[in-house]
Amino acid sequence: MKQFFTSALLEWNRDDNSRSMPWKGEKDPYRIWLSEIILQQTRVEQGWAYYEKFIQAYPTVQQLAAAPEEEVFRLWQGLGYYARCKNMLAAARQIVSQYHGHFPNTYEAIQSLKGIGPYTSAAIASFAFNLPHAVLDGNVFRVLSRFFDIDTPIDSTAGKKQFATLAAELLPHGESATYNQSIMDFGAVVCKPQQPACKSCPLAKKCKALHLGLISLLPVKAKKLVIKKRYFNYLIVRHKDDFYIRKRTENDIWQNLHEFVLIETSTPADISEIKKLPAFKEKVGDIRYNIDAVSASSKQQLTHQTIYSQFIMLSVTKKPEMPGYTAVPQDQLDRYAFPKTITDFLKRGELSLF
Repeated sequence: MKQFFTSALLEWNRDDNSRSMPWKGEKDPYRIWLSEIILQQTRVEQGWAYYEKFIQAYPTVQQLAAAPEEEVFRLWQGLGYYARCKNMLAAARQIVSQYHGHFPNTYEAIQSLKGIGPYTSAAIASFAFNLPHAVLDGNVFRVLSRFFDIDTPIDSTAGKKQFATLAAELLPHGESATYNQSIMDFGAVVCKPQQPACKSCPLAKKCKALHLGLISLLPVKAKKLVIKKRYFNYLIVRHKDDFYIRKRTENDIWQNLHEFVLIETSTPADISEIKKLPAFKEKVGDIRYNIDAVSASSKQQLTHQTIYSQFIMLSVTKKPEMPGYTAVPQDQLDRYAFPKTITDFLKRGELSLF
């Protein structure tokens, strides 16, 4: 079974795998690392353009390490999961300071870099240096669980150990880079989450899940995803040509990105309700203001949260004292990195403010 699996997979890769990506076959560990970080929690179709932008802006790890944080975050804007960007910049600086600008070439050293876990370490080690480390991502879990009919939850300690052992046993000697790319591509284009191409699958004749009618039930996850709803009410405080923004520093979503004055509520709230909140009085204080416009509510879906946002335009005649906030001229707002929910609002020009 194991020998058939590996040989059939490599044969499919050689004869039928036409999946194209700019980093495929890449041997530069810096470029491989960039692609892997960008593709965490991101579809290839979306990450492709970002990968090319980063390579163009920072062709080397030294250039990325020397880049200003604000500039890097602005380039990342729209990708989400901003902790990835923060860790990526920290790791680039770690490579320069600890490894004199040379990307480490062992699995253990690679994993010591900020933001890099077992999967990314295995990917870089195998693709860049052809070291014998098997990758385990969502595609690989799905292919292995179906072919070998494994119902151990992939998010359990036992499951991670079981799949890691099996993946290592399937790795062909001297071909780790080719094999790892093959199984990830196979999971993306053949053994897909929905509507897998079982009829044309070269592994079908020995796929246990297919013969047992269990394809739709595998892989198994023990934990059910709970989605939290949050309601963000942004006050766009405007004095003449200045807008007041701040950087998010809390241990929360969108850390290090900028935002307008935020009042979060547990349920949807209209402007009359928001004006009665202590948070509104605390943030606005004795400022004399006029409410010029209120946007419709918009929605942004994150993995564990759904964010509902509305934007309230407040114009003030006197320069406000707002500790923690920076007054930014309208024509300089694009120099700052904002969360997608804010950039989408600004691009829509919904309130004809910008």
